[in-house]
Amino acid sequence: MDVLITDKQVIKYLVEKYKLEINDHISLSKILFAVSKQERKMKKKVSQHDVIWEHILLNRGFDSTKDIQYITADDIKNSKDTWAGKKSQFEPRILCKQDSDKRRPAIFKKLGIYILSVKNGTYALVKENIYVILKKGNCPTTKIVQKHNSSILSLGNSETTMLDKLRYNGIIEEIIDEKILYGPILGGRHRCHFSTLLGKNEINISGSQFETDAVYETEKSICIIEAKSINSDSFNIRQLYYPFRYIYDHVGAKKKIFCLFIYKDKSNVIHIHKFIWNNPEIMLDIKCIGYWRYI
Repeated sequence: MDVLITDKQVIKYLVEKYKLEINDHISLSKILFAVSKQERKMKKKVSQHDVIWEHILLNRGFDSTKDIQYITADDIKNSKDTWAGKKSQFEPRILCKQDSDKRRPAIFKKLGIYILSVKNGTYALVKENIYVILKKGNCPTTKIVQKHNSSILSLGNSETTMLDKLRYNGIIEEIIDEKILYGPILGGRHRCHFSTLLGKNEINISGSQFETDAVYETEKSICIIEAKSINSDSFNIRQLYYPFRYIYDHVGAKKKIFCLFIYKDKSNVIHIHKFIWNNPEIMLDIKCIGYWRYI
């Protein structure tokens, strides 16, 4: 199949990286084969994740002049038909899971695009930066977390174990500044439906799935928690905004809703960032209102 490839940014990126000689009109199969061939030669130096996404965007006919484009799980899976390598690498859930800015493929960074789940099996490629930087500002003196849980099954190093220790030591209630009445609640997987502004564009989220690590309810507020047992420098806004909107659309202004992003670094220091939304209907209108560290 011969196609007209119009996006100069994509062509320039591929030409520079793979040293390809191509024209405006070119066989799609030939250019994809050339990329795959070059990748096989460079496989010790090139991330497979990056090359797969280059292949998908080229196969999909990506146009970087558009603010928003959509790609489906089927688009991703069908791209393996013109791929010369292993077919098993075209798993949408793995390729589209880009929870931190470091997880973005090189071609995404080059083209200035970000991927956001908008529907079960459908993703938006957008120009707005959807990652929140976790800044380590001034905070109270690091406190020692003592284990006040007598359970003999308080084992492991998972996110859940970390949250349990924070809860049993009163840290969560200290940050919430209220006694927890219910929680953790809202476990398992849920689907959300809402419209939001992302930059100047309206985005419709229709059945996109999310999970929470914990949700706690007090007399006056609701606290949503996303926890990581690995060092983090940023997070995808979707991780907190989707559960926030799900709860906000049910609760409204009856209770104050805020979110905690918690992670543990290589030195076993636990970092806790507290966020609110100024305008709940604008996805990126997020504000950090607190930062704590614990050992």
